[in-house]
This record gives sequence, structure tokens and C-alpha cells, in this order.
Amino acid sequence: MSDVVHEPARDLEVIDQADVVVLGGGPAGVAAAVAARRAGAGDVLLIERYGCLGGLSTGGNILILVTLGPKGRTLMSGLPVELVERLRARDALLTHDYREHEEPVFDPEWLKFVSLELCQESGVRLLFHAWAAGAVTRSDRMEAVILESKSGRQAVRARHFVDATGDGDTAAWCDVPHENTESPLGLGFSWRFGNLDFDRFHQFVCDQPEQMEALRGEMREAGVVAWITEGNRPDWGFVMTYTPGDALSVQDLSRTEIEQRRLAVKTYDFYRANVPGFERASLMDTASQVGTRESRRILGEYQLTADDTPGGRFDDSIGTGVCWRGKTASQPFDIPYRALVPRGMNNLLYAGRCISANHDAHQETRVIPNCWVSGQGAGAAAALALHHGVAPRDLKVAELQAELRRQGVEVG
Repeated sequence: MSDVVHEPARDLEVIDQADVVVLGGGPAGVAAAVAARRAGAGDVLLIERYGCLGGLSTGGNILILVTLGPKGRTLMSGLPVELVERLRARDALLTHDYREHEEPVFDPEWLKFVSLELCQESGVRLLFHAWAAGAVTRSDRMEAVILESKSGRQAVRARHFVDATGDGDTAAWCDVPHENTESPLGLGFSWRFGNLDFDRFHQFVCDQPEQMEALRGEMREAGVVAWITEGNRPDWGFVMTYTPGDALSVQDLSRTEIEQRRLAVKTYDFYRANVPGFERASLMDTASQVGTRESRRILGEYQLTADDTPGGRFDDSIGTGVCWRGKTASQPFDIPYRALVPRGMNNLLYAGRCISANHDAHQETRVIPNCWVSGQGAGAAAALALHHGVAPRDLKVAELQAELRRQGVEVG
């Protein structure tokens, strides 16, 4: 017999309700909440488990926007461009000359702020420090999300929901067909070094390649990270690491936190002692969130495949995504609305990393700029479905595309 405990049934206090509730305040969730308000939803509540917006792009220190398009050109439109311009206005974003594509590095603290600014200007209500832990469903509708927080176990009702949790948590609670897969790269963890002299480091790399190659050998022998990415200024840089693990395993998440923080300090000590330009380095911060590239992905009304990324064109396009890997980097593809629509549930949409895409296509759809695109489409669709009193799958695509164009998205 398995070792279990019995949790008595209990009634939960409903602490809030809204027209549209968005779960997860990462890139997709921010875009969904703002788009829903701009599309006419009267009351939009964005629920985030941490204390800031941006998800892994900020709390996870995933600090490169791969990829907006060819060098010097942005293929996206709508909220991705608006957010990028707000970062640029704060001098918080830079595409380095040595990058082949338009892949800006940004300051995570400023993305936290401009995301918050955008939500507040749009009239989005925010609930931080609340972990979505379950759902109440009736037939083909999600009636409420169950939250865990310092206030206890509570519930929030909504007429429509958008799941932007990344891990597609509602799919497990609402019996939405989905796939569970682990990324070949496992889990990720990032940290930042400050007080650097990257100009001196680059000069060393260029002028003394043999010494640099020998130094990389010493890094490998010492078991430290052998590369670091320059930030949007030459006085800081960041590291992204990979380790085997399952994003849905609390044991793997805990192990990653412990191992990778120790690796951060070990790498810091080595760089300060041995790498030109790092003599006065400081450890700026470590990620507050462990990252992953895949976990749950819904099986929606359409599943994107490698044949669609790049080059996919769809009549129900909600905007342009951009590939970032290898020979297809900077090539565009349409993100179809049907990839956001789950099978079965009639008041639930998905945005971000958990949309309907197979393993290969998912490697393109999961990155930050593409999550902004799917988020804006999902939020606008939720608001319009609410207005017309229809299930999201029955929404007229032409009306959704007209609203997205009104919001500055180039569709079609």
C-alpha cells in the first residue's frame, strides 16, 4: 500500500473574480493581460507566484531576446515592439555588433519595471505571491482557480482564463490533452557578474588566442563554466547553465538550485583569479527561478511542427514568430490561433511555452519574443469571446485579427 494521508474536504473562500484571469506573469502572461484589457475586457486579473513580472526572462536571468529578426530589423509587431522600445528608451537594451541577428541583451530589472508599467497603464489588476495549485471545473468550463499563498488556500473565479504558466498547469487539472516531455538540456540556472571590464577581456581574447585556449582548458579541468555573455553594458555579464532534470519534479528543482549556486561561486572564484577583465568582479545576483525549455505542451486544435517553423502560413494567424536556431535563424512563421485553443475546454486559452507545438517546433515557439506574440493573441481572443458570449474556439478569426491589427499587430 502506498503511503498517503487524507486531506479532509473543505470549502474555499472566493477572494476575487474577474472577466479574464491570466495565470502567470511571464512574457506571455503580461502580453495576454494587456491585450485583453485593450480588447475591451472590463476586469482583468493577472496572477503571479513571484513578486515581479517577466517570469524566466527576469527572475530566471534569461537575458537575450532571441530572435527579433535579421540584424537591424524587427519582424515582429504589436506588444513585442512596444516592450522593446520601452527598454530602449531606458537604455536597457543592446544588440552587440558581433551578433549575426537582431538579438538584444537586456537589463532584467528594467524589464520588470516596464512590464509592470505597461500592465498598470492598461488597467490590469495584479496579484503577486499567489501560487495556482488547482482548478474547479464543471463540464467543459473552468470555474475557478485554486490558489495557495500566505493567506491560505483560496479561490478566484473568472468567465475566461488564459494559462501562461509555462508548464501548462491547468492542463493537468482540467484533463486537457497534453504531452509531457523533458528538454534534452534539462534545467537551467543563470547568474550575473558585475564590475567587469569586458573591453579588456575582448582584447585578451583577440590578442592572445593561444593563452585564451589554454585558459579554457583550465576552466574545463576546474569544472567551471567556460563562457560568459556580455550584458547591455561592458561592466556586467551573465552565465546560463544546463543540468539534467525534470521541471515538474520538486526534487530536481531543489537539486538544481543547490548545485548551480555552488557552481556560480566556484566559477566566480576562478574568473576573479585567472581571467583578464574579471579581477574586480562581483556576484551581482543569481536567478530566483530555475529555468526549463519544455515540460507540458497542450494538444490543441492545431499542433505546429518543424514544417511550420519557419515558413508556416495560416489563415488564422495571430502574428509573426521568428526562428532563432541555426540556418533558419531570423526566418519568420505565422503562429496560428488554433495552437492556443485546447481540445475540450470552452473558456480556457493557452499562451507562451505551453502552446500546441511538437518537440521540434516548440524549440522555436518557446522563446521570449514568440511568447509575447502568442500572449497578445490569447488575451485579445479571451476578451472578444467574452464580449460575444462564445467559446474561444467559436470566435470568428476575422474579428480577432481585426482587433490585433487595431493593437498594432501585422497579421497576414
